[in-house]
Amino acid sequence: MWDGRLYNGVPSTRVNTPQGATSHGIDAAHPGIVSRGVLVDAAMLRDVEVIPRGDGVGLDDVERAEKECGISIGQGDVVLLRTGQLGHRDRTAPVDVNQQGSAGPLPELLPLLHERNIAVIGSDTGNDVMPSGYPRFSNPIHQVGIVAMGLWILDNAWLDHLAAACQRRQRWEFLISILPLRLSNATGSPVNPVAVF
Repeated sequence: MWDGRLYNGVPSTRVNTPQGATSHGIDAAHPGIVSRGVLVDAAMLRDVEVIPRGDGVGLDDVERAEKECGISIGQGDVVLLRTGQLGHRDRTAPVDVNQQGSAGPLPELLPLLHERNIAVIGSDTGNDVMPSGYPRFSNPIHQVGIVAMGLWILDNAWLDHLAAACQRRQRWEFLISILPLRLSNATGSPVNPVAVF
């Protein structure tokens, strides 16, 4: 929500505690999302284990992925951005992202995602660099991506196994199937995305 509005200017009162999401619910995706998936493995491209907290995946990373991995992000794609953060946290210990910060997609990606008509974005983080660097936007990927663009978002996706599969094949595009639970009046759902090469 932003300034009392949901995507397409719908009043934010359509999502409330007693009734849940009477509009813009996850049930809109109940048939599933099946599309081309593309992995931008920023950690691999930068030759690091993990993108540092407070840093993010940006336009340079996407440009490099398109050039070096032979991909081209396009209409309807599910774009997955790997920072290495979730895998690193699993090998070390959880941290409070409000105190320690987080990597994630940089807001500079939003115009590109809009221009290319991307269907879904996801990363191995909560999908917002923390701190955001914007006094008015605490979560710009969510606040602009969802409200202004109608973008579907996958938070905290486990991308390490996908990255290994892509590296083995030297192929960073695949068929992806995302099947949310059939939840009425809910704004989100756990999912188990499946990549097929």
